[in-house]
Amino acid sequence: IEGYTSLVTQEQLMTYAPIVSVHRSLNFLSRRATSGRWINSAADSSTGADAVPKLHYFAFRGRALGCRVALFNSLGKDGWTDRRVSLPRFRKAPRPAQNPDRLDAEYVTNNLPQLDLPCGTKISQSHAIARYAARLPGPAAPPPHYLPDLYPADAVSAMIVDEAVAVIDQILLLTPKDADAAVRAAHREEYQQSGFLRVGMELLEGRLRRSGGPFLLGAQLTIADLYVRAPLCDLFELGQFEGVGPEFYDAFPNIRACGSAVIEHPLLKAYHDNYKN
Repeated sequence: IEGYTSLVTQEQLMTYAPIVSVHRSLNFLSRRATSGRWINSAADSSTGADAVPKLHYFAFRGRALGCRVALFNSLGKDGWTDRRVSLPRFRKAPRPAQNPDRLDAEYVTNNLPQLDLPCGTKISQSHAIARYAARLPGPAAPPPHYLPDLYPADAVSAMIVDEAVAVIDQILLLTPKDADAAVRAAHREEYQQSGFLRVGMELLEGRLRRSGGPFLLGAQLTIADLYVRAPLCDLFELGQFEGVGPEFYDAFPNIRACGSAVIEHPLLKAYHDNYKN
């Protein structure tokens, strides 16, 4: 699953029990507001849902914060559907490993997030979705929080953004996930001392320091900063990076400051005003 569970083994899933309980509570509420287009995973029948892009992801930030904020920035609260999927229900759903008609499957990669376009095309991979959403033309009368360069037009700036997003993805991908707890602990200690966790965090910290902060392009918020906030900062601040203590995260003050600045940005405040949970 493209989310926090990518860092844990099957046996460790209960680490996420508090978050899963929140997911269940939210889903039991079965809330659906047509203005915000919140759709429960068991109730996917809001009027006009097929006429706008529909994002499928769980009821936490994970790897979808960049997608959600970029869609909100370009399309507002009414121009897309935010389908919150129940994590326990998703895990139980049949997802065949082999499928010659995969493009027509409910979830084309057996993972989330996924964006369903009105034309019928289904797109996987959070980075691709976030870039697409950020590059969509904005509203004719943009609100005060709208950012025209959430994904920059300048080639060098775009490359810095792409690098940061890829580094964060690689940090998650390369995290040791050995089944044996002792082996996993030893490998994660090495990962934070001299492995790619150390390398990637040092690179991001340096980019932020050199930009003058608080964001990777200085004062300009981009989708890369959204990925710094979630999943990266969330993993440390929610205590979900098993085997990596808070002292490691404390050694990267610019990354921490970036994560905090993202939440305080006017775009994020407007987003949270419309999506309370």
